[in-house]
Amino acid sequence: MTTLTIGKVAKAAGLGVETMRFYERQGLIAEPARSDSGYRQYGPETIRR
Repeated sequence: MTTLTIGKVAKAAGLGVETMRFYERQGLIAEPARSDSGYRQYGPETIRR
């Protein structure tokens, strides 16, 4: 499965990275999986949402 960074998802959705993090904290988007190094790994369905 292809994963996307928070920056790529934010850019594709026309949002800022901090806005994405805010939406995550508020429960508006599901908390994504994390890589071994702690980076958020979003699936393509996040952009559609």
